Amino acid sequence: MNWQISKTFRFEAGHRVWKQNLTHGRGANFTLGKEVPVNKCINLHGHSYVLEVVLGSDSLSEQDMVIDFYHVKNALKDLIDTIDHSFIIDINDPMYPELKQIAEKYGALKIFPVDFCPTAESLAKFFYDFVKQKLKEAGLREVRVIKTILWETATSKAEYSENML
Repeated sequence: MNWQISKTFRFEAGHRVWKQNLTHGRGANFTLGKEVPVNKCINLHGHSYVLEVVLGSDSLSEQDMVIDFYHVKNALKDLIDTIDHSFIIDINDPMYPELKQIAEKYGALKIFPVDFCPTAESLAKFFYDFVKQKLKEAGLREVRVIKTILWETATSKAEYSENML
């Protein structure tokens, strides 16, 4: 892509990585012979997320833009407003039925159900797919999603792109 732009969004949300197990999987051998900490991300917790959406094009519009930042903001506004101050939960999480019931009973828990374990990596892909679909619906074939970057903390981020090297 000759030109790239990015737009940043911020939102607060909780989640839990119900599949976390620090004694198994990739990287577990780094802890061989060491005491493994408790799987803390399996607990309900939250983050101040920062989402960056990078769009690109090989040409500029008649207004000399890839796409106006205003339109990028509007494409994501409803989703960001919905996910903000919610609890992102996998519908396959064993806790989902009970949390859904509590949310319905007390109205004090806003849940955002997804069909994947809500890791930073999976959420980065979720946002990528969402923006890609929005561009398709708008008929903007000349604008592409380059990548999405989701910061979970100030030191931890995940990126998703269909063109990662």
